[in-house]
Formats: sequence, structure tokens, C-alpha cells
Amino acid sequence: METKVPCNKELITEYSSKLKAVGHPIRLRLLCLIAREDDPCVSNLWQCLKQPQPVISQHLAILKKAGIVNAEIQKTRRVYSICDPFIKEIIQNIQETIS
Repeated sequence: METKVPCNKELITEYSSKLKAVGHPIRLRLLCLIAREDDPCVSNLWQCLKQPQPVISQHLAILKKAGIVNAEIQKTRRVYSICDPFIKEIIQNIQETIS
């Protein structure tokens, strides 16, 4: 009988860490907004989510530290995008089930 090789431990650890980072409802909503909007900046995000700007900035910092989003300076705005393909696919799947 052939035994199956378990999932790659390093990959599972990496995915687990990313899933923990996106596991907060505000962060999931942020990611959905970032994926949907053109050039979303912090002010757009906190206004859409009706949360104080410092709260949104803290959640974005967690996502950025986890390597899930990146920020690009465009004139006077810091614009966010999802840079992690694993999380990007999850957010796309969430958006498809909602629409």
C-alpha cells in the first residue's frame, strides 16, 4: 500500500501565518475593498468601513508586515494592493460567492 506524503510543513506554516493575519473581519473587509477599488488609499478605506483612521492603519500595518499587501506612494496618497497570490485568490473566491 502506498502512503501519501503529508503537506509540506514549511508551506503549511506560511499559509497558517497568512490566514491568521487575515482572520479578523475588518482585515477581510479591507482586503475585499482593496481588491475591488481602483487605487484605494487609507482615507477611502476608513470612510467605506466607517472605522477611525488609526484603526484602519493598524490593520493595514498587520497585513503589510505579513507580506499580504503593499503600499505605493502616488503623489500625496498611499495606495494599497494585494501582493500575495494565495490571499488574492482567497479574496477573489469570497467576492465571487458574494456577487
